[in-house]
Amino acid sequence: MVGNLLAVATPLVADPPRAFVGSIVTSGLLGLVFTLRTLQLLRRTGAVPVPATTLSTIFGVWFMAAPLLYDTDTVGFLATAGTQLAGLLVAAFATYLLVYGLTATE
Repeated sequence: MVGNLLAVATPLVADPPRAFVGSIVTSGLLGLVFTLRTLQLLRRTGAVPVPATTLSTIFGVWFMAAPLLYDTDTVGFLATAGTQLAGLLVAAFATYLLVYGLTATE
């Protein structure tokens, strides 16, 4: 959840071009929905919800790759690095949950 919030906040603080802000902030909010849904289902059922966790992993990879689609001279270091760090956090924790959910035995 922290990674998604970081992905939303970084472009707003770093002041990159509007296309970058719109793309990353929208993706961050949508990723936050999947992360919250994962946590909600995990708390309610005690099992990892594979579809929501898979989508969170995909959003994490997107946050790592999306800044590379833009010219780093116009986007800036802070927006690029912050979004990629957010993607790393989201992808790492979502992948951990996904692997745990697929391999856990009861």
